[in-house]
Order: sequence, then C-alpha cells, then structure tokens
Amino acid sequence: MMRAALPLAVLALLAACAEVPPTPTEPAPVRMSAHDEQVAKAVAKHRQLAQQYRQSGDLAAAEAQWQILTVLAPQDATYKAELTDTRATIARRAQENYVAGSAAMKSGDTERAADAMLRVLALDPDHADAAQALREIEKRRLARIAAGRAAKVNEAAAAGAPGGMPRAAPARQPAADVTDAYSLDQPLEMFKAGDTAGGMRDLRNYVDANPGDKAGRNRIGTAVYERARELEAQGQCEQALAMYEQAVSLRGEPGFGWASRIQSLKKALGDEYFEKGVKAYPTDPALAIKQWEASLRFDPQNTKTAARLKEARAAQDKGTRAAK
Repeated sequence: MMRAALPLAVLALLAACAEVPPTPTEPAPVRMSAHDEQVAKAVAKHRQLAQQYRQSGDLAAAEAQWQILTVLAPQDATYKAELTDTRATIARRAQENYVAGSAAMKSGDTERAADAMLRVLALDPDHADAAQALREIEKRRLARIAAGRAAKVNEAAAAGAPGGMPRAAPARQPAADVTDAYSLDQPLEMFKAGDTAGGMRDLRNYVDANPGDKAGRNRIGTAVYERARELEAQGQCEQALAMYEQAVSLRGEPGFGWASRIQSLKKALGDEYFEKGVKAYPTDPALAIKQWEASLRFDPQNTKTAARLKEARAAQDKGTRAAK
C-alpha cells in the first residue's frame, strides 16, 4: 500500500527546523562567596591606601600596603611589581640622603646631617648606619654643651680669683653633662615604653626649656610621629591625628611627608563622619547634624558634607517653627 505523501507545507517546516541550530543556554552568573567578597574589599582598600601614600611621598607606608596586597592577591603580578619598584625607590632615596648627611657631618654641619639621617630613617627604619650617625651627632652635641659650660665656669673662676689667676673648674661638671643627656633620654624611654601622658608632659617641658635644641627636638618629634603611626595602624585615627599634630609642634616644623599624611588622615576622618551622618539621618537627624559638624571640623573643604549639613539644619529649623 502506498503511504500518503506529506503536505508540502509540513515538509518545508520540518526542513527549516532542521537547519536552525539550538539556542545556547546562557551560563548562570557566578556569585562570589562571602570570603571572596571580603578579600575583594580588602584589596580595594589597601590598593587605595598604597596609592595615597605613594602620592603623598610616604614610601615606607606605601611599601607596607603593597606588601599586604601581594599576600591578599598573590596571583596579581601588578602588586609584586609595585612592591619591587617602591623598595627600589626607597633604597635609592635613602642612600642619597645618607650620602648627603655623611657629607654634612664631615663639614661640621650637624643640624643638616641630622635632618638627612632622619629622612633616611623615615624611609628605612632599619638603616643601621643612619641610626649610628644620629647617635654620633648626639654625642657631638653633648660634647659641645659640656665644653661650653666648662668654658663659662673657667671664665667665672678667672674673674673671681685674686690677680686674675684662674681657679680649677668644679669636679662635678662632667656629671652635669650626663644629667642633661638623661633629661631627654628618660622621657623618651618612658614615652616609648607606653607612658604616653607622663612622657609627653616631660618631652613638652624639655622643648619649652630648650627651644633651640634642634637635634633633640628632631628626636622627640620622630618618636611621637612613630607612635601616631602605630595608633593609625590600629584604627585609632582621631588619637593618631592628635599625636601627629603634637609631633609637628614638638619638632617645630613638619618632617618629610608629615603634612601630606596629616591632611590625608583629616580627609579620611571627614569622609568617615560624613558616612555616619548619612546612616543616622533617616532615624536621628540631630545625631546626623553632629556627625556632619564633626566631618567639617576635620575637613572644612568637604563640599558634600557642607551641603547635607545645610539641608539638615534648614529642615530642623523648619520643623521647629512648625511645632510652635
């Protein structure tokens, strides 16, 4: 028996279906795990810090951030390259400053030498030669003080002796020199050991009594600055800012890279208080206003904070008038 032929329309439809390739299935989007999200956020944060520190000239801090990034993202060769480049720049600049400081010491310019050696240690805290040079500078300073005092004592003795004959200087003069060195070393050691309040008080007293002792003030300012960096690393940013400002005051002027670091921290605190205000505003406008006021104290040029604060105060005044 002959089978009935399929209609031409049906045959054409079957042919067309055979020629059309199947539509590929879209792959489902890969969602990051909670751990991967935390790592990604940490990478973004430390990358931003590294770039900020590099731009401000604080290469030692930038190096620490690049080192963290190589641990967080070991597969990213960019961070390894940045770390290598930063370390090379630190080594080059530290050597340049050390050479300049050594030349200043040979010429007898101890103040310029001290500044150069402090810049070396700001770049490379483990630079043993620079640390030794600073100790030598301090010995020379104390020797000059002792010689100057001995000369004054001898002059006074000569003036008071019969016939102008000089009398011997008091035997206790060397002990006074030791006491002067101790008067600075003791509060520094107390401060470094953790007695912040007592150490700061004594360091301030030393600076007030010896405003022209630039080398001593450099030592004090650097010690206080390092404590501020420790506080900042621990997340105690407001305490760190106050300590940074104390370091500048005690030293008499900002050290290398200090001003930019202080400004960067002020801006970060301004942004932090701005975000706190944004979160508080829907439920507690009064608290938000306080947070934004704090933001402007740290960063007066923060335009977004100023705008939100203006709006919040206007709304608060309007609500107060409506309630009357």
